[in-house]
This record gives sequence, structure tokens and C-alpha cells, in this order.
Amino acid sequence: MTIRGRRVVITGVVAEILAVVALILIPTALMIWGGLSTAANAEADLQRYGRWVGPIAGFVFCLLGGWWVARPLDSDQEWNGLALGLLAATLDVGLLIYAGAPFAWVFVLSTASRIIAGYLGGGVARKRRNESQPSES
Repeated sequence: MTIRGRRVVITGVVAEILAVVALILIPTALMIWGGLSTAANAEADLQRYGRWVGPIAGFVFCLLGGWWVARPLDSDQEWNGLALGLLAATLDVGLLIYAGAPFAWVFVLSTASRIIAGYLGGGVARKRRNESQPSES
């Protein structure tokens, strides 16, 4: 089994940074340009939308990251995607603990979805690689 450690770590950190950026920018943009709340309700609205944006962004960026990590490999694509998903999930849990976030099931689902997305990204890379190789007939 070959894990491309440096590529997994860099991509995992970037995927988590992009998820955090999306977690900040998307709800803020919805609030500002969508006129979704008044100043008094702004924090509650940001938290409410953030509970959906964070997990979805984390899934999308881990899926893309898993594909990115695994695409140049000849084998072990799913393992590399899984390694990326595990790293991103670990970073996510660390950020939640650091922020003092109270337990919520959406965080469990968010963490699990990062792991699954990384694995699926590796699977997509393997499938695309197999489709692009000429078949032996």
C-alpha cells in the first residue's frame, strides 16, 4: 500500500481551510445580500446556516481532495482518499474542540462525511484511471 503522505497532508489542510472559508463567506453573503436577518438576529442566522454550509463544504472539498490526491496513482487510490478524509475529519474535530462547540449530531455526520467523501474521491480517481487505460483484448 502506497500513501502519498505529503500530498495527502497538504491537500487535507487545504480542503479544511476551504471548508472553513466557505463556512464564513457563504452565510455572511446570504445575510448581507439576501437580507435574511436584522442585526439583532445576525449571529443566530449565521450559526443556523453555518450548520449546513460547513458539512456540505467539507464533503465537497474532501471529495475533490480525495480525487486530487489519488488521480496520479496507479493503485491504492481509495486508501489515499481515505487518508485524506481521515486527516480532514481529524482537523475538523480539532477545530470544533478548540472553538468549544457543544456536541451536535450534525458534527458527527459532518466528520463522517469527510471520511466517506475522501474515500469516494479516491474511487472516482481509480475509475477514471481505469477508463482511460486501453483494455487488453
